[in-house]
Amino acid sequence: MNNIQILGIPFDFGQEHIGVRLPYSYLKDRHFINRLRPSCNIIDHQELPLPFKLKEKNEMKNSLIKNHELCSLANRDISDFIKSLDLKESFLLNIGGDHGFGLGSIHGLLHHHKDMIVVWADAHGDVNTPESSLSHNFHGMPLSFLLGLARDKHFNWITHGLIPKDLILFGTRDLDESEKFIIQKLGIQHFSAKEINRFGHKSLLESAIQKIDPYGTRPIHLSLDVDVFDPEDMTCTGTKVKEGPFREEIFGMGTFLGETGRLKSMDIAEFNPLFGTEEEGERSSELIISFLESVLGALLMKKDKPTRDYLKRHDSKSELQI
Repeated sequence: MNNIQILGIPFDFGQEHIGVRLPYSYLKDRHFINRLRPSCNIIDHQELPLPFKLKEKNEMKNSLIKNHELCSLANRDISDFIKSLDLKESFLLNIGGDHGFGLGSIHGLLHHHKDMIVVWADAHGDVNTPESSLSHNFHGMPLSFLLGLARDKHFNWITHGLIPKDLILFGTRDLDESEKFIIQKLGIQHFSAKEINRFGHKSLLESAIQKIDPYGTRPIHLSLDVDVFDPEDMTCTGTKVKEGPFREEIFGMGTFLGETGRLKSMDIAEFNPLFGTEEEGERSSELIISFLESVLGALLMKKDKPTRDYLKRHDSKSELQI
């Protein structure tokens, strides 16, 4: 697999900050595609055309979801576009966008890989239903729609979804009580930041994936919200939560998945370059690009050199063990 298809997804309807629709162009200005290009063939689809928010962006009208029509229409477009791609010999990298676009991304990818395992790396659970959500922001709900827990007439285009046992939550540390109940009731495997820092990403993920896929043949999708990083590492995001996994554990998670040879796709979500200073924006974008180099380097049998290079250039919170 030497083809990397890249899709920009300027989806910002799931929360209140417009800057989250900018990451694709922001990272492109920092030459992230050229940094990935030497080791693979890049197919750049550029940005998927999505509408801008309406003036009354947070009005819920007759729904419990803010921007419910835009969230539905945009996710359907995302899903349809991904369905239309030829991914037989390609890895798909989606650059969002708030994490609400994970509904359309995964829905479309399930068309290609019906038995796909999803690793959802996020400080939050994103499994609230419209009824249980305290904020009514869609970026806290996409998994509830994929798992068949949420019902809304505007989302009747959803034809298939995830089975709870095929989902792994990684890095969670800010769960609503309703989310804790849902996760426990459905038996979703989940690893908090404290567990990851204590036991290490490898032993936890090996055990979790082995439980789902004992024969090691099923495709894997990584959906990463950059707030899974500790705020000291990732400044430019809107929903920061302290005490995240050590940076090397997140990098290690990415390279571990890449080295399985079964990682088929990845989402990057919730990077907002308008948060923080110019210097913080540069540092946050460098973290993301280095993470991409690390994962794709492992996927393309380049091992973990980018991980080592990045971590050598930055202070680490704990001893690096790779």
